[in-house]
Amino acid sequence: MAFSIKILTLYKDLNFSTDSNIETDKNERLEIYKNGVSKHNMSPALDEYLKDGIQCGFALPKDSTAKADYAIKAGKYFFVQGDLKKDNINEAAEALWLESIWQEQTLDMDTVYVRYINEDNHEAFQIFRKVAAN
Repeated sequence: MAFSIKILTLYKDLNFSTDSNIETDKNERLEIYKNGVSKHNMSPALDEYLKDGIQCGFALPKDSTAKADYAIKAGKYFFVQGDLKKDNINEAAEALWLESIWQEQTLDMDTVYVRYINEDNHEAFQIFRKVAAN
């Protein structure tokens, strides 16, 4: 599958909560993974791009005053999305990494954000990797 990799600027944080006692949007959830691929690894295994995922809860409404447990902070990101049923999420993470190398962009080497969105019984994933400050 050919993925369309974009550079995306988030102007506001995307906030998430694990607290089941507050209002959240159950159609949008976040997982945070560790990146297992170093910049010197020229042939990593596909499962190295998304390691040790943790559940980070559901989206807080934009007008919520509740404290976020996790967030995708405002900033510049490499971004890719796909259909969870049709596309391989690890292949998407690999494509994003390779595109960042091609464009000579340095990414945050530790954190990979994966946002899952469910609309009309259709689930999509979105992968965010923060562009490192130069």
